[in-house]
Amino acid sequence: MTDEEQAPRARKAVGPERQVYFGPADVDRVMAVVLALTSEVASLRDRIDTHERIAAAGSVANGAAVEAFEPDARAQDARQDWRDRYIRRLFRVFTEDAEALRRQ
Repeated sequence: MTDEEQAPRARKAVGPERQVYFGPADVDRVMAVVLALTSEVASLRDRIDTHERIAAAGSVANGAAVEAFEPDARAQDARQDWRDRYIRRLFRVFTEDAEALRRQ
């Protein structure tokens, strides 16, 4: 194959920016589900972090130990940093749309 035959490929697919799956009436319901699942994932992530910290301290991570665990300031900061990054990734599509509107 020659260099002329290997034209650079477009970085995006040709066509609409994003597929539309729901009508305006459904968007609020879908967002409610997404936000509920987002909250559950964040809670589970905190519990996993608790288990890991208890185990790292050499203790058994049973239900009572998990419920009694109080994260220190460093653990709280790490958890908050994870949540901030998680929310930015999850809602990136909205922030990109808002930035595109601002540029127009």
